[in-house]
Amino acid sequence: MNRGWFFNRDQMINIETIVKAITYLVSIIGFIAVFNNVNIFFSAIFLVLLLFSLFFEFNKKYYLPRWTLNILSIVVIVLSFYRFNFGELVAQIIEALLMLLAIKLLEDKKFRDYMQIYAITLFLLAGLGLLSLDVAFAAYLFILVILLTISIVLLTYYSQDPNLDMPRSVVIKIVFKSMYIPLIAIPLTIVMFVILPRTNYPIFDFLNRTDKAKTGFTDNVRLGGVSGIQEDSSTILRVTMEKIDDNSLYWRGVVLDHFDGALWKSSRKHLVSAAKTVDIKGKMISQTVYLEPYENIYLFALDKPVFISLKGTKKNTDFTHTSSRFIEKRTRYDAISIVSDTIGDDVIDEKKYLQIPEDLSSRIKDLVHNLVPGKEKEENIRLIHRFLNNGSYKYSLEKLPISETPLEDFLFNVKHGNCEYFASAYAVMLRIAGIPSRLVGGYRGGYYNDMGGYYLVPQKNAHVWVEAYVNKKGWVRIDPTPGGIEAFSSPFKGSLLFRLNLFLDAINYYWFAFVINYNFEKQLSILNSLRTVFKKPSITMTFNKEKTVKYGIIIFFVMAAVLTACYIAIKGIRRETAEGRLLSIFLNKMERQGYKKKETQGLEEFILTIADDKLRSQSLEFVLEFEKLFYRDRTFKKNHLRDLNKMIDLINTKLYSKADRGVDKEPT
Repeated sequence: MNRGWFFNRDQMINIETIVKAITYLVSIIGFIAVFNNVNIFFSAIFLVLLLFSLFFEFNKKYYLPRWTLNILSIVVIVLSFYRFNFGELVAQIIEALLMLLAIKLLEDKKFRDYMQIYAITLFLLAGLGLLSLDVAFAAYLFILVILLTISIVLLTYYSQDPNLDMPRSVVIKIVFKSMYIPLIAIPLTIVMFVILPRTNYPIFDFLNRTDKAKTGFTDNVRLGGVSGIQEDSSTILRVTMEKIDDNSLYWRGVVLDHFDGALWKSSRKHLVSAAKTVDIKGKMISQTVYLEPYENIYLFALDKPVFISLKGTKKNTDFTHTSSRFIEKRTRYDAISIVSDTIGDDVIDEKKYLQIPEDLSSRIKDLVHNLVPGKEKEENIRLIHRFLNNGSYKYSLEKLPISETPLEDFLFNVKHGNCEYFASAYAVMLRIAGIPSRLVGGYRGGYYNDMGGYYLVPQKNAHVWVEAYVNKKGWVRIDPTPGGIEAFSSPFKGSLLFRLNLFLDAINYYWFAFVINYNFEKQLSILNSLRTVFKKPSITMTFNKEKTVKYGIIIFFVMAAVLTACYIAIKGIRRETAEGRLLSIFLNKMERQGYKKKETQGLEEFILTIADDKLRSQSLEFVLEFEKLFYRDRTFKKNHLRDLNKMIDLINTKLYSKADRGVDKEPT
């Protein structure tokens, strides 16, 4: 019964068709890998030329002449020199390589052309490595290595006979055995990665393009400006730390103290004196922060950060930390924070923190004087907060009051806005009431990834809150924005898609933490650990049964996996085929007739050494029939094996005398 092509193991496949299919697959994967790093114009041209090349493959008489394609290649190279910009050098090289790849696909391809296409694709991936080293790069690299290994093996058959037809079962066997090569190389690659010397100054670092910066907080916040950030769902922070109460998840970044009616900005910072003590009470939390590139120098950490370990970092008196340069690449640093809503501070510049615009609307002043007739500052703080959260004002990112008087419009006309409107209104109203205040910009909330043990904070969690100064307490954090932590949670939290995204992010996180950030310091740490393990043992030895069992199980499974992989590889390489067994039977029986084939002899050369004419003729008949199948890569079917076995039996129907054989002794 015919079960279709998939079940037909004897289906014949043309070798050129296989090579072309894999070549196009390799090219498309190379294009997908660099797609996000090239101009859309070049992507469109590549796709158009790809469609043309596929059309030419199905209509072989329409191939473009090589001289035309050579001219196009020269034009691409000349234009690349004309567009030269050192700041975008790698991206421009990738774009030129993409055009050359498309041109090569248009050709009537020979062995050399296939190899050139593979080389261009590898160069594309190398360029991607200079632009981005996230886990997607590793995935593309792994896939291309597998496909290119298979392609090169198949090309060896193609180079012998481009019109060769191979059984589907043979093709599958070649594909799977070809995969052993890169898979067996992986353990050695890992060992070399671990032990080869690392440096913090890569040779080709000058070619690396600055990562695309995200729009983040600057030294100023214009009313309505944060809403653009809050529509961005990309990640800005990953923070490795223990899980804490969600209500404590404030990530401090910048402090703003001067308001001109529409814009908050940060005045001149003062560095912390080394002798100044920290007056904050709360739980101390250690963090490892991975900060994505954005457009400023502020470093974020859990509120209140008392220490950040990054070369060139400055700590300011308002507990903000700044880098010596803009965050243009993914940056890793360690931080220590004391989780608290209060910073003890005995002396402040009241004039700075009570400043209000000279032309501030009298309506806002009258509103405050009507709300807080008393002089008790803590009660006034509560009254103003209650006024903004009594239900009359709504949180929204749409139709924000952007005008010459945004604060007045928010309070009296529109009555909806996002966090900077609520925080600005609250801080200004506190100042009118004689209470020093300031804005703090950063991020609120985040999603804890249990698999990786870290918080993931997206850009859309950008937030502004207020710190009010209370006598005998210091700066107290107060968040006037309604909604609480729920406003910073994803509506899809808990869904399958959300969990899948966290899983994928965990993979990317571990990739950067353990591979990209693997450096000389970590090598020294591993070396010191090994020294501790292999140091000269003392006479007194301790035995930890639990650890011994734990590591014993791990070592057992690792060794079992390695031995299994080696066994499969060796078995696949050494497995004797039906035709191999047939040839062994023939040679063994010929040896019993007194003729032993030397390792350096071919079959036909061996047959010519037989002195007996009849024996030589019968043996040659077998060899020619065997070679007709073997050297044309045809499948040895059951009827072939049966006929060849009969020919071997016929050769052995007569034992020849010494005279017939031309030898001086009886055969063994």
